[in-house]
Amino acid sequence: MTILIADSGSTKTTWMMAEVDKGTPTVLRPCQTMGLNPLYTKPQQISGALDEVLSAVGIRDIDALYFYGAGCSGERIAMVEKALAHVLPPHTHIEVASDLLGACRALGTEICCIMGTGSIAALYDAETDYMGTACALGYILGDEGSGAYFGRRVLSDYLKDQMPQKARAAFEEEFGEITAESAIVHVYQGQFPNRYLASFAPFIGRHLDRRYCYQIAFDGVEAFFKRNIMRLQPEPTDRISFVGSVAFHLQDVIRQVASLHGLQVGTFLQEPIEGLVEYHKKKK
Repeated sequence: MTILIADSGSTKTTWMMAEVDKGTPTVLRPCQTMGLNPLYTKPQQISGALDEVLSAVGIRDIDALYFYGAGCSGERIAMVEKALAHVLPPHTHIEVASDLLGACRALGTEICCIMGTGSIAALYDAETDYMGTACALGYILGDEGSGAYFGRRVLSDYLKDQMPQKARAAFEEEFGEITAESAIVHVYQGQFPNRYLASFAPFIGRHLDRRYCYQIAFDGVEAFFKRNIMRLQPEPTDRISFVGSVAFHLQDVIRQVASLHGLQVGTFLQEPIEGLVEYHKKKK
């Protein structure tokens, strides 16, 4: 049986084609395209990305497609399903769900979190596939501890001259000089402002040895715990696991904050795709 799994964030989409017939080796064919959050992308962009993937792997006749994506909820699920179905044979089974459910299925622990371009947390029951979530409000009203959150902070500090001089010099060495005018155009008129802001977040992870960066990392992770994880009323025995590049690079900070709250940390995955392959392989 040939299946295609997609993990779509706001910045990129990771696709994995897999053969999951029992008794035979699993054959994996990974591929990446742009992020396909339906809040920011059009149906034809979603169809185009899938067509690009099928052409790249050289297989167009697949049995099932499982698409987990940021922004995939409510009416947007039907829109994404229709865009995917436009490219696939009529017999293909298509399921579209949130990226958070994808993270939960890949991690399988009691509390599952995403800390990437955006952020969210969920209480998950692996036996029933039930998922209870903290309120997700996006990069303007929420997304504490996300790439957009950290990027907004460092960019604002840079533009308002609130960044220590040595950190400022390192920032300019990585990103060049940025004017307030250019930043405003990207944030308030650009098509993907969350991606733009998140592009500055790696600066924090690369410079955790600087007090300025470590404090921002600590404050952002603490805000994520207080405003997301703690709302789920975790038990001390619950394992809290994470998906996303931000969490992956801030593991030490996350463990420190978790310890301060009397909580234990489980797994860190930079991407959930291989965990999702295993999840669907077991379901066949």
